[in-house]
Amino acid sequence: MNNRDTQPPAAASEPQPGDGAPDAAASTVDAAVPALDPARWIHRLRNELNTASMACAAAQAVLAGGAVVKAQENLERARGACTRAAALLEQAPPRA
Repeated sequence: MNNRDTQPPAAASEPQPGDGAPDAAASTVDAAVPALDPARWIHRLRNELNTASMACAAAQAVLAGGAVVKAQENLERARGACTRAAALLEQAPPRA
């Protein structure tokens, strides 16, 4: 059995802000919420895109080492970030 699939490093298994894990301080993206301040909106969008990018890179790295389960977890994290980014795009502030 591949030990990397069943026992991820402690630091990697802890949820991190912006990684798709629920966070009590983070607000959820909701299409019913009024448009965000443009600076805050772009900040949140960049955070989600960075999360997706980092999760894909991590999935690629761990997959190269044979850790399929860990790669799947990272791909799920990337999918969540893409979903949140798409919802943010629905809330885009009006252009000046």
